[in-house]
Amino acid sequence: MRKLASLTLALLASISGAMAQDTFPVTVTTALGEALIPEKPERVVTWGWSAQDVVLDLGIVPVGMPFFPYGGGDDGVLPWTEAKLAEMGAEMPVILPNTTEPPVEAIAALEPDVILAPYSGLTQEEFDLLSNIAPVVAYPETSWFASWQQVVELTGAALGLSAEADTLVAETEAFMREEAAAYPEIQGAVFANVLNRNDGQVAVRMEKDPRVQLLVDLGMVAAPKAPDGAMVPTGISYLLSYENFDQIEADMLVTLFDSDQIADEFFALSYIQLAPLVEKGAYARLTGIEKTMAVAGAVTPLSLRWGFPEYIKVVGEAAKVARQ
Repeated sequence: MRKLASLTLALLASISGAMAQDTFPVTVTTALGEALIPEKPERVVTWGWSAQDVVLDLGIVPVGMPFFPYGGGDDGVLPWTEAKLAEMGAEMPVILPNTTEPPVEAIAALEPDVILAPYSGLTQEEFDLLSNIAPVVAYPETSWFASWQQVVELTGAALGLSAEADTLVAETEAFMREEAAAYPEIQGAVFANVLNRNDGQVAVRMEKDPRVQLLVDLGMVAAPKAPDGAMVPTGISYLLSYENFDQIEADMLVTLFDSDQIADEFFALSYIQLAPLVEKGAYARLTGIEKTMAVAGAVTPLSLRWGFPEYIKVVGEAAKVARQ
């Protein structure tokens, strides 16, 4: 907790310090088009995942942010986001309707100066429509695909706080390295990030997936594709039947589940429990919707400060077993 508090204070100090702000107008180029932001935004709306946390970490309270049905509870607000708002003494932003498509009228009613959606599923049509309201910052290349560092970079650029964004990235990476240093067994450990699809198959994320890269950046190694794995169109994961689960070539598994019950049911499946890595106990098992969202969903510096210590603990313990 002391390390977390120290990091938070350091971030606040860097944000409130005398860093030079970017010069406006600013143009941010994304996959769907350019966002020309004429002056420093005051009224910020976020859409999709992650941007609301970064805006808060940069010292700005958005006027509107999305409802999170997964991990956000009844009010649709993620716990680390809610804690940050309380820490800032800020009022709760308007929570946008829980819809898959951006609620254009609700966003327009907030009169935003900029709309931040760097980790979202915006279509070109939606981007163009929202651009009639305010400049829109979309994702760098592909929908629902951006590293947390890219989300911070794009958000900082749009807000005229690039230097602060760089500091936020550096501080967060240092925090993660410090936490991971307690588990030297992870260095060089080959891991497979496995998700149960509940259809007789698992999905195994590969190195290009930002959530896998999170551990690769700390010295772990992503496992290669299993021989009978079927690549998905995005090229960042593959599907593997339960029958072929033992084909995974790794030192350990990294798994995440919504609950202990769901995890227990998965590891009780005959093909799974008989797999050598499972028999050995060389697997990390993180359970809980909020925890999963924090480290493998809407990943941000704020969510990592909230959830990464427990995540790396279970990964480190599994790596220790794998080394035996």
